[in-house]
Amino acid sequence: MKRKLWLTLLVVSMATGIGVYWYLPVSNSDSAEKPPPATIEVIRTSLQTRVSETGTIQPSQTIEIKSQFSGEVADIRVGTGQPVHKDQILAIIRQEPSQARQVAQLRAAIQEERLNVEMAQRNWVRSQSLFKKGYIAQKEMETSQQDYQRAVVRLDLAERQLLLALGGNQELFERYRKGRAADTRPEEFLVRSPSSGTVLEVLVHTGEIITSGTATFGGGTILMRLADLSHMMVKAKINEVNIPRVSVGQPVDIRLDALPGQLFQGRVSSIAAQGVKEENIVTYEVAISIEDANPALKPMLTANIDIVTQKLEDVLTIPLEVLRVEKGDDMVDVLVHGEPQPRKVRVAFRTDTQAVVTKGLQEHDRVVKPTFKKDSPHAS
Repeated sequence: MKRKLWLTLLVVSMATGIGVYWYLPVSNSDSAEKPPPATIEVIRTSLQTRVSETGTIQPSQTIEIKSQFSGEVADIRVGTGQPVHKDQILAIIRQEPSQARQVAQLRAAIQEERLNVEMAQRNWVRSQSLFKKGYIAQKEMETSQQDYQRAVVRLDLAERQLLLALGGNQELFERYRKGRAADTRPEEFLVRSPSSGTVLEVLVHTGEIITSGTATFGGGTILMRLADLSHMMVKAKINEVNIPRVSVGQPVDIRLDALPGQLFQGRVSSIAAQGVKEENIVTYEVAISIEDANPALKPMLTANIDIVTQKLEDVLTIPLEVLRVEKGDDMVDVLVHGEPQPRKVRVAFRTDTQAVVTKGLQEHDRVVKPTFKKDSPHAS
């Protein structure tokens, strides 16, 4: 019996010792010092605020080439992508037969009205002489004068109709007015380049019938488009939320998807006075001139723009991630003697990633980075 009791006491003692042995390391690990929290130093720096958007490269000016005359495209002298100089022949337009007939009829009418004017003038001069000699009454003389004036009016009307039929071309009108009416062959008109540039696209083909650009206001067939590719720009649509921050003259950084690693400089040159609403989003078109000419810049390339809307120099900045709001106040945790302490700060300006602090922090203070643990009171 005594031997059993002794063995029982021995087993209990060993179990107690083992329990103490395993407990002590666990207790020591819980009481170990916690690592210091991660912090970020408050620094003075320069800051830029930007409006970022995507646009397209376009020529600063594009010219639509139209013909002054309706007719058939007899010849196209240039092709897409070809450089041209001022007054170079771009196309030849052959006068359409119906217009040629109309011009011939109008020229014949002018010749007839000229004869009527000459005859009416002679009758008037003769009636004046007869009236002075007392052979005719004054009323008869006045009638001959009115006949002459009417003939002059009819001649002027016929010439105006010819000018309209020629698309307002004064040079051609003078040639037709002075030339022989019997010459009725269709004319061939030369379409010349109004300025130097590059042909962006040709929109007609040989044999196609076109209408005159002067026939109706804003009408007429577009033969081709020209542009000066040495002066390029970016056009971008800026959201109404950001447009108040954009103004003419602001510098712009331009990057192209087609030319990675290259940075181009530009400036805001114009802002549309009226916005456009598409899918319930209002945007304003902004034009950005590119400062340096570069042959690599092609129309319709995608451009990523950063408009520098404001520059702040020598300001205290902290990352937005360390800020939190408590009861309407901006707060941060500042490390003081190794312990984080909450502190109220005044934020004057925010960007997408940084905040400018004007009160509550000093340079080289260290603010605590949030841990974002689930049990943290400041977790998001």
